[in-house]
Amino acid sequence: MASLAALQNRLAMIEEQSYYEILRLPSGAPLADVKAAFHDFALDVHPDRYVEAERSDAVVAAEIFKRGVEAYKALSNPKTRAAYDEGLLQGRLRYVEGRVAAPSAVQRTLTLEEIAVRPKAKQHALKADRFIAANRLEEARVALVNAIQEDHDNDNLKERLNALYRTIAASPLSLDVDLRPRGR
Repeated sequence: MASLAALQNRLAMIEEQSYYEILRLPSGAPLADVKAAFHDFALDVHPDRYVEAERSDAVVAAEIFKRGVEAYKALSNPKTRAAYDEGLLQGRLRYVEGRVAAPSAVQRTLTLEEIAVRPKAKQHALKADRFIAANRLEEARVALVNAIQEDHDNDNLKERLNALYRTIAASPLSLDVDLRPRGR
């Protein structure tokens, strides 16, 4: 289980994330991937995991889980997903059926490649973007550090690296670890 600080950090980040980012999915992900991503998300923060934890941990985990459910409901239905995607293009991070959500302050999140300035930095940043889309966060971190070494004065890349560090810290285990039982 994640610590209270990690949960609070994750909850704060969720307020600035699209449903795709919450579930760690690329925007064109098929329904099967949405279901699998939500399953992984639920295993991490489902309120049942926090039954014996401190009440404050359970409350924060429940809030995170609610946003994941909201994301899953919007992305698993083709009609609501299309409406959400349209709203997302207008800067709305949340979908609320029957009413138009207030636009977000951020219209569109720039890719790391778009943020990078120098050609070699752009190459590393593109790799980082691809690793993030594949949920390979540690490899994304390495690629982003390499991009910053090429664009050492790029504060936007540094901010995104800090956000990536917070995301990695909020994950209870490395996402590349296979926890399935092994046959004997």
